[in-house]
This record gives sequence, structure tokens and C-alpha cells, in this order.
Amino acid sequence: MARKRDPRRDEAKKIWLDSGGKKVLKELASELNVSDSQIRKWKSVDKWAEELKGNVTKSNSNVTNKGGAPPGNKNAKGNKGGSPPKGNKNAIKTGEYETIFADMLSDEEKDIYSNMNDDPFFILNDEIRLLKVRQFRMMKRIKEAEKGLNDEEVERLQQLRKIKTPVEKDGRKLEIKREVMQDVQVTRKTFRKLDDILAIEDALTRVSNQLTKSIKQLNELSLSQDKKVLFGRQTEKLDAEIRRLKIQNGDIGPEEIGDDGFMDAIKNIATDSEVWNDDNIET
Repeated sequence: MARKRDPRRDEAKKIWLDSGGKKVLKELASELNVSDSQIRKWKSVDKWAEELKGNVTKSNSNVTNKGGAPPGNKNAKGNKGGSPPKGNKNAIKTGEYETIFADMLSDEEKDIYSNMNDDPFFILNDEIRLLKVRQFRMMKRIKEAEKGLNDEEVERLQQLRKIKTPVEKDGRKLEIKREVMQDVQVTRKTFRKLDDILAIEDALTRVSNQLTKSIKQLNELSLSQDKKVLFGRQTEKLDAEIRRLKIQNGDIGPEEIGDDGFMDAIKNIATDSEVWNDDNIET
């Protein structure tokens, strides 16, 4: 004959589900006068947690729930699948390739970001100065290392030995034994600091190459800016010349000219040797 089901089993389940799963099992056991382990067993066997989430097969249905989140579940909101949501930091190890999100910056980082000068001339000048300082420090380290190029390491092995010391007492010569520490083995090793110097020189070469590259970039940027200024002036003068020719041909009437300083600009066109120099005209 089957054992009768304990009515407290269903009562415990109902109380726990009605609390939304927040009811402490120990308190529930105390209320129903059963052991904590019994409550935990009922919870596991009867699948309280699964029923709370809506994943248990309903007794009055012929279709089994195939899993998946229940309607209205928002656990995956913002995640299109296959990748974590924006701003996720689970994969960060060293931070070297970390993606920076503006809304996640600290106050100190925001201050650095807002005060950062984005002028390419300023950035390159600052980089060149820092590289020069680094280059100077490395050359100084090489010089200091070369001063003590040869270092000597002394290794001593000492032991406690008994020695006889002659003494004179009452007109007689006696020998007194005493223990002293004596060197039994001395090893001298001489080595050169070439490895340290070569490592610094190798790093210095990389810094010097980066310095040369930065200076080259700064020069190219300066030339590019000069070309832009010259091209702008040439364009202005060319527009003025075209307008002057249109006025001469009657394409523009006096009422369209206006007193905007245009006539003064036309007068200076013919005398501006820098603009009309063949070497400065872009082709």
C-alpha cells in the first residue's frame, strides 16, 4: 500500500510560490513543523523553482513546454544574440584593447578627455619632447653602466676552525686552542655589463626611430598646412580675377558689385608676385 502524501508538502509549495520564491526555507520549515532538509527535498523533487519560472509541463495540457524564456521575459533585452550587450567588460584582461565608452568614464577620466588638445601640431610637438627626454635618460643610463663595465663578485666559504696560539705564562711557553672563522674557499667571478648596455641601446634605437618618424610627420603636416593656406589665397585671387573680367565684359552690373572692398582686391592682383609665381601655382 502506497504511503499517504504529507499534506504539508503541497502547503509548503503553495506558501513558497505565493511569496514569489522569497520565503526563507528555514522559516517555512519552522512554520510547518518539519525539518529543513525535508523542505529542501520537497523543493527539489517537486521542482518549485521551475514552476515559479513557468517551465514545468502543465498537467491539463497535451503539449510539453519546449523551453525558452516565458512571454514578457526581459533577460536578453539589448542583446541581439551571439554577443554580449554594449558595454560588457567580461573579456577584459589587461585593458590594452579595451573599448572606451564615454558614458562609463570616471570623473577624472572625463576631465582628462575634456582638457585634451586635439591639435595635431600640439600632439606631435608634445610627443617629440617626451621622446627627446626619454632618449636623454637612456643615453645617461648607458654612460653610467659603462663606468663599471667590469664587475667582480667574491664568494667566500668560511668554517669554524681551532687554532693554537702560543702564550707565555710563569716563564713557560704554552699553546692555547681557540676557535675562529677562517676562509677555506674564495671564488672570484668577473662579468661584464654588456647585456644591460645592449638592451638599453636596443630600446634607444626604437625610441630614436620613433622620434625621427614623429619629426617627419610634423614636417609633412607643416608643409600640408602651408599648401592649404597658399591654395586658399590662390583661389581667392582667381575668383577676384574672374569677377573682374566679368565686370569688364558687362556680365556683372555696377549695382551687383557693391562696396565690399572687392575693387581694392582687384587692384592688388597684378602686383601680388607670391600668388602668381609659377612655382606656387598648383597643377
